Amino acid sequence: MPDVNGARRCLSQWLPMGTHVKMTAKVLPGFPGQTINMEIHDDSPHLNQYGARKNLDEVVLRFDTQAHANVIVCFQNALDQGYSQDGRTLTIQFKMESGAMAEDLHKVQNELKLKPMEVELRRLSMSLDDIQDELQYLKQREGTLRDSNEKMNSKVKTFSFFSIGFLVVVAVYEVVYLRRFFQQKKLI
Repeated sequence: MPDVNGARRCLSQWLPMGTHVKMTAKVLPGFPGQTINMEIHDDSPHLNQYGARKNLDEVVLRFDTQAHANVIVCFQNALDQGYSQDGRTLTIQFKMESGAMAEDLHKVQNELKLKPMEVELRRLSMSLDDIQDELQYLKQREGTLRDSNEKMNSKVKTFSFFSIGFLVVVAVYEVVYLRRFFQQKKLI
């Protein structure tokens, strides 16, 4: 991240509602007078806030999403008073895991004394659940879009029938008008 005061970099990932997220960020050693602030929110109509940290060093955050939306993580560079912008950069290691990958299965393995194969089966089962939830969401969204598409098609069809009817009425009126006009002028 460049050392421009107030420089802001954002990363985003779309996640469905109710998804468990684990976010890890670590600022590698940089230069004195340079600090990083971080905030996590989504772009849903509610603008849910999931966390914020000032003077970030190393952090692991876990949260569940509250809406079907892009989860946006923004890092902002802040220079302390008296430090100038001289083109130095700062490196941030960042990792965002969601769904089954965000679960802490080592803790479950130790508590339930599970074998590695059983842990992997749990992880796969959770991954399948995530896929099923995603497919269900997509199916629901497809149904909503299909319904709105059918309504729009119905409106277009009704409008086209009214347009054709209007054109027929105008054509009949023109024929009647022209016929009357030519009869008055005694051309017919």
